[in-house]
Amino acid sequence: MLAPSGFDCTYVILTPSELEQLQSNSLGSLTIDSQLYTDVTGYLLLSFVSGHILGRILKGLGRG
Repeated sequence: MLAPSGFDCTYVILTPSELEQLQSNSLGSLTIDSQLYTDVTGYLLLSFVSGHILGRILKGLGRG
Protein backbone atom coordinates (compact mmCIF):
# COMPACT_ATOMS: atom_id res chain seq x y z
CA MET A 1 0.00 0.00 0.00
CA LEU A 2 1.47 3.34 -1.03
CA ALA A 3 0.52 6.45 0.91
CA PRO A 4 2.50 9.68 1.26
CA SER A 5 3.80 10.34 4.74
CA GLY A 6 3.57 13.78 6.27
CA PHE A 7 0.75 14.93 3.99
CA ASP A 8 -2.98 15.14 4.51
CA CYS A 9 -3.95 12.89 1.59
CA THR A 10 -7.15 10.87 1.23
CA TYR A 11 -5.90 8.72 -1.66
CA VAL A 12 -4.07 5.41 -1.31
CA ILE A 13 -2.71 3.24 -4.12
CA LEU A 14 -3.47 -0.48 -3.69
CA THR A 15 -2.11 -3.45 -5.57
CA PRO A 16 -4.71 -5.79 -7.10
CA SER A 17 -3.98 -8.46 -4.48
CA GLU A 18 -4.41 -5.95 -1.63
CA LEU A 19 -7.72 -4.81 -3.13
CA GLU A 20 -9.00 -8.39 -3.40
CA GLN A 21 -7.95 -9.10 0.19
CA LEU A 22 -9.66 -5.95 1.45
CA GLN A 23 -12.87 -6.74 -0.45
CA SER A 24 -13.01 -10.36 0.70
CA ASN A 25 -12.38 -9.46 4.35
CA SER A 26 -14.89 -6.61 4.57
CA LEU A 27 -17.73 -8.29 2.66
CA GLY A 28 -17.16 -11.73 4.13
CA SER A 29 -17.57 -10.54 7.69
CA LEU A 30 -20.91 -8.86 7.01
CA THR A 31 -23.74 -11.02 8.32
CA ILE A 32 -27.30 -9.91 8.93
CA ASP A 33 -29.27 -11.52 11.73
CA SER A 34 -32.62 -12.51 10.27
CA GLN A 35 -34.47 -12.19 13.59
CA LEU A 36 -33.12 -8.67 14.16
CA TYR A 37 -33.99 -7.72 10.57
CA THR A 38 -37.54 -9.03 11.03
CA ASP A 39 -37.97 -7.18 14.34
CA VAL A 40 -36.66 -3.87 13.00
CA THR A 41 -38.74 -4.11 9.83
CA GLY A 42 -41.85 -4.92 11.87
CA TYR A 43 -41.32 -2.00 14.23
CA LEU A 44 -40.73 0.38 11.33
CA LEU A 45 -43.91 -0.80 9.61
CA LEU A 46 -45.87 -0.53 12.86
CA SER A 47 -44.63 3.01 13.51
CA PHE A 48 -45.43 4.05 9.93
CA VAL A 49 -48.98 2.69 10.06
CA SER A 50 -49.71 4.00 13.55
CA GLY A 51 -48.29 7.42 12.66
CA HIS A 52 -50.43 7.52 9.54
CA ILE A 53 -53.57 6.60 11.49
CA LEU A 54 -52.78 9.13 14.23
CA GLY A 55 -52.21 11.81 11.60
CA ARG A 56 -55.58 11.06 10.03
CA ILE A 57 -57.29 11.25 13.43
CA LEU A 58 -55.64 14.58 14.28
CA LYS A 59 -56.48 15.95 10.85
CA GLY A 60 -60.12 14.97 11.37
CA LEU A 61 -60.24 16.54 14.82
CA GLY A 62 -58.73 19.75 13.51
CA ARG A 63 -61.51 20.18 10.97
CA GLY A 64 -64.27 19.42 13.45
